[in-house]
Amino acid sequence: MELDVSAFEKVPGWVAARLRARVDRAADELLHELRERGAAPASGEEASRVRSGVAAGLRHFCDLVDDPDAGWDRVQAFYLRVGRHLARDGRDPDEIQQALRRSVLAAWRTLAAVPGGLDLDRAALGLVVDAQFAYMDAVAEVIAAGHRDERAVGPARDLDVRRRARLLHLLLAEPPADPDRVAALAREARWTRPGTVAAGAARPRRDGAVPPRTPPGALADFGAPEPALLFPDAPDGDRPVLPDDLLRDWIVAIGPAVPLARAARSLRWARETLALAGRGDIPDTGPIRSAEHVPALVIARAGELIDDAAATRLAPLRAVPPARRERLTETLLALLEHNFNAADAGRRLRVHPQTVRYRLRHLQHLFGDDLRDPRRCLELELILRRTLSTC
Repeated sequence: MELDVSAFEKVPGWVAARLRARVDRAADELLHELRERGAAPASGEEASRVRSGVAAGLRHFCDLVDDPDAGWDRVQAFYLRVGRHLARDGRDPDEIQQALRRSVLAAWRTLAAVPGGLDLDRAALGLVVDAQFAYMDAVAEVIAAGHRDERAVGPARDLDVRRRARLLHLLLAEPPADPDRVAALAREARWTRPGTVAAGAARPRRDGAVPPRTPPGALADFGAPEPALLFPDAPDGDRPVLPDDLLRDWIVAIGPAVPLARAARSLRWARETLALAGRGDIPDTGPIRSAEHVPALVIARAGELIDDAAATRLAPLRAVPPARRERLTETLLALLEHNFNAADAGRRLRVHPQTVRYRLRHLQHLFGDDLRDPRRCLELELILRRTLSTC
C-alpha cells in the first residue's frame, strides 16, 4: 500500500519538532479526557494500550513530516507488525481505527495549542487534513494485510510465550497493575519475579527484520506496536547480555534499573533514549543505556527552556564576529566538558593547547565570573550542547 505524502512535504519542519516534544503530554491529556467521558478504562492493560496507540500515532505523524518517503516505510513496517500482533492475540483489526482517530485528534489539538498556532496557509492546512484521512485508510489496509499474513501462517505460538507477553505488558502498565494479578500471571508464565528490573525499548534497523530470540531470563514482545523488553537486574550488578542477532537487526535502548513495580518508569526513559538515537543525537550501536546519556536526555526534555535561556546566557558572544564566535563557542563547550583542561580540550578540537588557553582568556573576558560558578557552567554546557547539535 502506498501513501500520497505530498501534503506532508508542505508542512514546516518546526511543526514536527514541537509536536514530538509534546507527545507524552498529549497522550496523557487525551487519555484523561477519555476516562472522564467513560470512553477509556481508568487503568490496566487496556488503558496502557490506548495511550501507547495514541503516542505511536503522534510519533508517526512527526516521522512523516520529518521525512515523508522514508517515514512512510517505517510506519508501514510498524503497522504490519501491529496487524500480526492483533491476529496472534485473536483481536479484530478494526479496533485499531479508534486509536488512529484518537491520534489524529490529539495531533491537531496539540498543534493548535502551540504558541503562534500552526502558521500554515489554508491550502497547506487543507492538504494536511486530506493527508490524515488518506493516512488512516492506508494504515488500515496495512494492518489488515499483517493480520491476514499472521492468520495464514497460523497463530499457534507457544503458550508460555503468550503468557510472558501478557505479563510484560501488565508489568509495564501505568498505573502499576494489581500485585496479586502480577504474581498469578508470573506463576503461570513460570517467570521468577526479580527485585529490580531494567526495561528496554526496541526498533528494527530495517523493514522486515525478523523478531529475535528473547534474551535469557528476560520478557519481550517484538510484535507489539512499540516493542519492549524487561531484563531482571543481576544480583552482582552485571548488565544484561543481548544476543548478536538482536543487536544486528534491532536498535535497543535500556532504561535504568528500578524496583519491579516501577518498570514503566524505566521504559519511559528507554523510549526517550531510543528516540534520541532515532534522531541521530546519540549513537545507535550496541545496547544504548539511558544512564550513559543523561545530558542528552535532559536537553531533550527541557529543549524549549534551554532555547529561551540561550539568548541571555550566550549574550556575551553576540558582539564577537561570526567566524570567531563559532570558534569560541566550540572551545567553550570543549573546556566545559573537560573541566577547563586546555590539553584535553585541545585534543578534542585538534588545536594546540596554547590556542585553547588564548581563547579561554578571551572567554573569561566575555563571561567574567560566570565561568567560575559551577551552576552557571552546567547551564552553559547544556545550552551549548543543544545549540551546537541543532546548527
